[in-house]
Amino acid sequence: MYRRHLFTFILATALSALSLAQETVNNASLSGRVTDAQGAVVNGASVTARMISTNTSRSTTTGANGSFRFPYLQVGQYQITVHQSGFGDSVRNVTLSVGAAFDLPITLLVGSTQTEVNVSTDAPVLETRRSQIAETISQTEVASLPFNGRNSLDLALLVPGVSPTNTAANQLFAETSAVPGQGISVNSQRNFSNSFLVDGLSSNDDAAGLVQSALGLDVVQEMQVVTSGGQAEFGRALGGYINFVSKSGTNQLHGDLYGYLRNQRLNAANALSQSNLPLTQAQYGASLGGPIIRDRTFYFANFEQRHLNQNGIITITPYNAAAINMQLKAVQYQGPPLEVSSPTPTTLYPNPVRSSNFFAKVDHQFSQRDALSIRYSLYHVSSQNSRGAGGISYTSAAAGLKDLDQTIAVSNIAMLTSRTVNETRGQFTDSNLKAPVNDPIGPAVSISGVATFGTLSASPTARYDRLYEMVDNLSHQAGPHALRIGADFLYNNLTITFPQSIRGNYAFSSLANFQRGVYSTFTQSFGNYVVPQTNPNLGIYAQDEWKINPQLTLNAGLRYDLQWLKTISTDTNNLSPRFGFAWAPYRNRAIVVRGSYGLFYDRVPLRALSNALQSNNNGTTISDSTFTTLALSFGQTGAPAFPNITSGYTATTIPPNLRISLTTMDPHMQNAYSEQTSLEIDQQIGTRGNLVVSYQHVRGINLLISVNLNTPKCYASQPTTGPQYPVVDPINLCRPNSNYANNKQYAPAADSYYDGLSVSYRQRPVQWGSYRISYTWSKAIDNVSEFFFSSPLNNNNLSMDRSRSDDDQRHRVVFDAAVHTSMDRTTGLWSKISNGFMLSGILQYYSPLPFNVVTGGNSIQTTSQRPCAPGYILTPNAPNSCANVVPGTVISRNTGTGFDSFTLNARLSRTIPLGDRFKLQGIAEAFNALNHRNDQIPNSTFGTDIYPIAPLPTFGQPTAVGDPRQIQLAVRLTF
Repeated sequence: MYRRHLFTFILATALSALSLAQETVNNASLSGRVTDAQGAVVNGASVTARMISTNTSRSTTTGANGSFRFPYLQVGQYQITVHQSGFGDSVRNVTLSVGAAFDLPITLLVGSTQTEVNVSTDAPVLETRRSQIAETISQTEVASLPFNGRNSLDLALLVPGVSPTNTAANQLFAETSAVPGQGISVNSQRNFSNSFLVDGLSSNDDAAGLVQSALGLDVVQEMQVVTSGGQAEFGRALGGYINFVSKSGTNQLHGDLYGYLRNQRLNAANALSQSNLPLTQAQYGASLGGPIIRDRTFYFANFEQRHLNQNGIITITPYNAAAINMQLKAVQYQGPPLEVSSPTPTTLYPNPVRSSNFFAKVDHQFSQRDALSIRYSLYHVSSQNSRGAGGISYTSAAAGLKDLDQTIAVSNIAMLTSRTVNETRGQFTDSNLKAPVNDPIGPAVSISGVATFGTLSASPTARYDRLYEMVDNLSHQAGPHALRIGADFLYNNLTITFPQSIRGNYAFSSLANFQRGVYSTFTQSFGNYVVPQTNPNLGIYAQDEWKINPQLTLNAGLRYDLQWLKTISTDTNNLSPRFGFAWAPYRNRAIVVRGSYGLFYDRVPLRALSNALQSNNNGTTISDSTFTTLALSFGQTGAPAFPNITSGYTATTIPPNLRISLTTMDPHMQNAYSEQTSLEIDQQIGTRGNLVVSYQHVRGINLLISVNLNTPKCYASQPTTGPQYPVVDPINLCRPNSNYANNKQYAPAADSYYDGLSVSYRQRPVQWGSYRISYTWSKAIDNVSEFFFSSPLNNNNLSMDRSRSDDDQRHRVVFDAAVHTSMDRTTGLWSKISNGFMLSGILQYYSPLPFNVVTGGNSIQTTSQRPCAPGYILTPNAPNSCANVVPGTVISRNTGTGFDSFTLNARLSRTIPLGDRFKLQGIAEAFNALNHRNDQIPNSTFGTDIYPIAPLPTFGQPTAVGDPRQIQLAVRLTF
């Protein structure tokens, strides 16, 4: 009771203070202080911020301390004019980026009111009011750098501390996501612990925790990645925040017509197949923007299509395929055989993608005090073999994809007074994804380290979501305090279809055991697998930015999040204090020291809750509709012979000698959260460059993991006598609860540590070009894998899994640059030859990621067994187990070391003026220009022999490789 009253008091106190951060999510803020030549403050001066491209403006006046503030300014170039009677007008030109928090000191000189003085065309380089660790990808980089596939998510990989996730899968689309790629990791956190925003509104697929829908690269104006110390407006993620700002129209009519083309004839040979893989791609589109009513109403629209015809590679060896097919024929397996090429070691399979993007946006300025923006977007994608195929996974184990996402969003910014501004945002998204399996017959079959085939059972086959969101923020300037409060309500109406092992699933530890028909585990699911659910979320926050003096800014904020989940007690303890500072120790403000500390609460992925709701609404009471799974070992009573499955059973008619398994969620689930600490030193070098050194620490707590609450404690085959063995129950295998078999419960039981140091230098655009380079060293330790539905080795002792994180990548180097000749109109022979050229590129080096070494069998706790540590052997009469999984008897998790990655993408273009309005740009791009072989996804099955001296021949070998050098040609016509 005391705790509840204390929380209420703290929250009420914070809200009554009307506090919020200096940085805004989808706009820029600009503050400043006006003084005269003697340093005295100028009160009541008129300050106008005019956006140059639209001629729209906002005005305010300085307060008693000479300060002014514009909390919500659209991204772009501005002219700032300060007027006060008796002084000459001061005019400053600044460029504002998303989330920017610039502080602009202005000095007025005595003079005629018709005189303009103190004119500067340079924007501040350092953000002296920003306390969070964040990087912005500018429009220059968006437009000029080579991005393979033109995937807007790849923009985030230019930021220190951001890398692709280690999913140990080579598939186009992950989980329920319709966006190509495997996700991204910020500070080595899991991919579903990020939050993706478009114009300040959620773009999250809350089922899988990935991005909801793809945003065309030509729609992106800028992108900001907040890696640590996010302000109180940021919530629902313990990792990073990736915020896209879309383009808007201007007073000038502007259009683009473009096409990007690829053909395998220009590409290098694949390193595995030693052949040039079939590939053609056409990616084309058009953009148009301009005024509807000059200086008041503007539009922007883009349409883009992608037609990709490509082939993936299967690395099942011909010998293994022939042996498998022989056995399949002998047992009259009903599914398709493995048609693997011989004698080559690789087989190709079709992997086409068809996608369409449409985006339209209208911005209207009612007055200087009221602005409205409306946007609509559509994303449609279809693909064959998009999930599950590749490497040692045959196409029968894959699924297709067809998805349609539509979003309409509205935002309004209203100046209530010269010091008070209200912002309202809202959206509705309709997302319908279908992923039908290639093989509807099955069963699913996996032979550890050899092959996977049969029906796909590991991913949902459909996801339908209707997302509603409403956001309101109120900002107020009170002297040196920039105060803000806000609320965000988000609601998912979601249905997930996930049949799992409805057609049966066989797991074999080796090819020899498959040929003998001796499997490790057979599973089969029963019951209703279509689950509707809702997910109301409420976040409220308050924060104060206090400008103590021109050199020091303090930020103190408080956020509170609630997530209501069916059958789960609501976690009401999600109170997130946020603290930060920005200190410019010298008057020239060439150095800024930033620091922050805060708590960041995550959302619970709805895929996990869906699995639990299948089990009779997250309960262990069994009914005919309860979705359950029967798990049997070879030789166990009732266990079928491969490839048969049981028939005629329901959850309530399982024979009494068998036990079914359930998936539940902790009814007292706690939202995972992180403690984030950061310190950054930002040094301006020259007029357009800055060097940044930052340290970030992330402590993850209450991380979601699947823990079996009813693990067996004995094997059916072990002796039933002797003091060292318990009495064996051949049906229940000594489980604590004899009413069912496994109860894999999602629980907030795991944790993590991350420490990272990054050094980066950014040269902003100058006459010859721009570049940025960054190096990140980091270390990540945890006791849970990338996937929340994976289980630990020992369900009773998670410390046995404490080791390198799946995303523990010690070294990362990223360099991008664009250099160009003069872009001016040609005036002579030499300028006609040399003008208009641009060379740009992205270099990325990632050190090896770890992988988990397994034997191919299961432990007594029904989880993947790791090899015995040196000096230990398999326990007699307990196959695949080292002393019943006692700590120290098995090797550590993620002991294996994978492969590093080195990629250089390059782009050469030339722009040629065509008359006064048109420009034609020719582009040639080379992805992996040096044709460096990047091995991927090592075979993790070591086998059951003595570790580490007797691995299987295929252990540690790559099952996939990155793309070889690929050439893309393009042309763009702009006006």
